[in-house]
Amino acid sequence: MRVYEDGIYRDMTEQEIAEMEANMPTIPYEQRIVARIRERYSIDDELAILRQRDTKPDEFAEYNEYVERIKVEERGG
Repeated sequence: MRVYEDGIYRDMTEQEIAEMEANMPTIPYEQRIVARIRERYSIDDELAILRQRDTKPDEFAEYNEYVERIKVEERGG
């Protein structure tokens, strides 16, 4: 990673990179899950799937599998 300093670009040191990463805000788990669900399903789509879970079990199963997979991924597993 490069940084502009004193009119020139230079590579950041490992310590500078570590400090920058340590100071970056983290997005809470729940917000990351919702954001990833929204990549595929709008709120209206999600509500429809949940409402019709008994009449459209295949569609619900696909949705539920997606949500469970991203939950595992976001936990780091």
